[in-house]
Amino acid sequence: MSSTSKKKSKVVGATQFEELWKNTMKKPFLEKIVLNIGMGAGGEELEKASTVLETISGMKAVKTISKKNVKEFNLRKGRPIGTKVTVRGDEAGKLLKRLLIVNNNKILRKSFDNFGNFGFGITEHITIPGVEYDNLIGIFGLDVVGRIVRHGMRVKYRRKQKAKVPRHHYVSKAEAQYFLKSNFGVEIVNKLELEYF
Repeated sequence: MSSTSKKKSKVVGATQFEELWKNTMKKPFLEKIVLNIGMGAGGEELEKASTVLETISGMKAVKTISKKNVKEFNLRKGRPIGTKVTVRGDEAGKLLKRLLIVNNNKILRKSFDNFGNFGFGITEHITIPGVEYDNLIGIFGLDVVGRIVRHGMRVKYRRKQKAKVPRHHYVSKAEAQYFLKSNFGVEIVNKLELEYF
């Protein structure tokens, strides 16, 4: 495929999404951002990891519990193995902008699925703007996962009168990428090359 035909296909895709988003029920939005640190065990290190997530998000972190026994990793069902925090609404958008700065506003193309989910990793939490190094806590890496949805997805998860959501109502990979480009200035790349100053 020539470069001109690639440009045309991108323009067509963008126009298609803009037309689709004129319908309020079809316009996607960032539902949530989940920050996660997996430790594999509880104790003091897990408490430090929880403190890190609370510092970054300004919200209370919860512990993730092991769902099964894994002898090789010395895991027992019901024991805390990590910590996570979920941020929703306008705060999720503000947090995502801060987190994207770490990777120079770039996300790998393969980090998206066909259901509106995307994710990326941060090697050192102290590279996030507004977070300072604390020698009592140390340095932690974390996973960032976001979800882009349309209005009406609640019918799948509500307690009463649940209903299936048709496949076309999910946000596709291409649409999620365009959403992040147009709303957060994200650059979608095949390889992540970070610049260190």
